[in-house]
Amino acid sequence: MKHTKILFILILISLALLASGCEEKKNDEQMTESLQKPFTEFYILGPEGTAENYPTDYVLGENGTVIVGIVNHEQKPVNYTMEVKLENTALPLPPDQQYITLGDNETWEKAVTITPPFEGKDMTLGFSLYNEDEKNVLEEGISVPYRDLRLWINVSQNLSENVSTPLTEI
Repeated sequence: MKHTKILFILILISLALLASGCEEKKNDEQMTESLQKPFTEFYILGPEGTAENYPTDYVLGENGTVIVGIVNHEQKPVNYTMEVKLENTALPLPPDQQYITLGDNETWEKAVTITPPFEGKDMTLGFSLYNEDEKNVLEEGISVPYRDLRLWINVSQNLSENVSTPLTEI
């Protein structure tokens, strides 16, 4: 009987220590999560879903596709606005690709079709993401993007104009 009481007390002490350790681990995880700085991932992938083979050579009037991704790690829901510009000329986007609302740790990834409206070489194709809840506006009234990305593209009347011709020996 005496051994049973001692065993019972040891089991109770063990359970108390175990419960205390679990609570401490849970508190550590919560503290670590709350100490992380809020941020948003913003990325572009090629049409195959990898960070390569971006369409960079376009024919005027034809289109190309990239995949744009946004991941909200802001620790709250966020309203985003995305703009796509070619050499500072806005390109049209459907509303579901222009206005995006994401919950915390939610991911948005969509194929975005680009149709360049004019020709040029080494032109900047810019993707700007604005956090509508924390918009940063300069004194001149210009909104500063929360995140931005760029690709450099060539647009010509036909594809052969974009492809460099190798030099041949004479």
